[in-house]
Amino acid sequence: MKTRSNCSVTITSLIYKLARRTVGFWAFVVALFLGAGPSTADFNLEPGDEVRVSLTGLDGLSFEATVDVHGDINLNWLGHFKAQGLSSEELEQLVRQDAAGKIVKQYDLQGEIYIIQLDGDEIEIARTGYRPIVLGGDVARTGLIDFRPAITAREAVALAGGVRSQLLTDDVTIDPIQLVRYQTAYGQAAVQHAQAVVEVWRATTELADNMNLAPPKPEDVTIAPKVLQEILAEQIKIRTINRDNEAGERTYFENAKTQAAERIRILEQQKAELAKALAADEEEEARVVSLVDKGLAPGSRLADTRRTTVLSATRLLDVEEDLAGTGLILTRLRRDQEQYEQERSLRLLQERRTANLAIRDAAVRMDTISKYLAGASNEIGTESLITDIDYTVTIFRVVDGQLQTLAADKLTELLPGDSLEVSVQEIMTDVALTE
Repeated sequence: MKTRSNCSVTITSLIYKLARRTVGFWAFVVALFLGAGPSTADFNLEPGDEVRVSLTGLDGLSFEATVDVHGDINLNWLGHFKAQGLSSEELEQLVRQDAAGKIVKQYDLQGEIYIIQLDGDEIEIARTGYRPIVLGGDVARTGLIDFRPAITAREAVALAGGVRSQLLTDDVTIDPIQLVRYQTAYGQAAVQHAQAVVEVWRATTELADNMNLAPPKPEDVTIAPKVLQEILAEQIKIRTINRDNEAGERTYFENAKTQAAERIRILEQQKAELAKALAADEEEEARVVSLVDKGLAPGSRLADTRRTTVLSATRLLDVEEDLAGTGLILTRLRRDQEQYEQERSLRLLQERRTANLAIRDAAVRMDTISKYLAGASNEIGTESLITDIDYTVTIFRVVDGQLQTLAADKLTELLPGDSLEVSVQEIMTDVALTE
């Protein structure tokens, strides 16, 4: 549809109802055969969960969204919805019902409007991420691990590097088996210490946006230079990937803001032109009214003149509406970009904080083990000092808004967002120690 001010609008009508229903039928048949046991059941959405929204035949309009701390989810141009407590399928049905028949305006790269009339059935929503599990206590790496359905407490501890043994504090003579264990534990702690040191360096360079900060040197850690170079290469690769992703996000925001600003400029010009046209039409209408009153013009001419005036006013209102909508889009883009930068900084600060805690933890373990290694005499006793390590797990889970403490065993299946506290129990054999 073209207007007098050359504002071109491409109207696209999306009708996929028949195809969508056919696909849905076969998906239902497959689901009947495969079934959905407890290990594959979906969990209701909670703050921190992520979903992906896609439209059939319109891959370019797909996007991802995260449930915020209030349980709401912002689905961009589809609107805001209360997602907490719903399954992804229930959210999909809610969005489909709300979107049915809705008209959505989008802009192409040339700044022209094209209109999409939603049918509702084209919208698909699928979960892409769960709330992570938090591990603390006597594990090798405290922090977050990704949730996956049917994960047990034992598997979560294994993904955290296993349990961490709290070594004894008295200097004793230890047997060869225990000596090897301590040497191995010291090497593991040294690698973890170096890994954390390099992670702190990487996060600091990203926060400062300074890739020239000097990396850790071999004298800063207690591992072989070759191993340090491998850890550095891995963290540099991670940093490169992060920078590429961030550059892509920033380019997207800048291009989108440029397009919106250009669209506003065009609409402002159109508004000015239409305002002039409306003023001229109103002036012509007043002149015709005067002529009709004097009997110098027929009444039909007045009706034609008034229709022209109404048409000009309608076009001006349409342009003003588009101008207000585009201004809102530009404001949201700026806000989303600011939020993206804030979330990036918070993520890097959290990564650096976690790495600093890992440095401290590894340094304490290395110091404790080094005391044993330094105090071990050449006189090896005949009694065996072998420690059997076991551990208990406590789950902290939010139920109906309340934090609950749950006793658990190693085979207890976890839920998204659970926090685990692992406590190591060391059972020493009752043997005499050599002073």
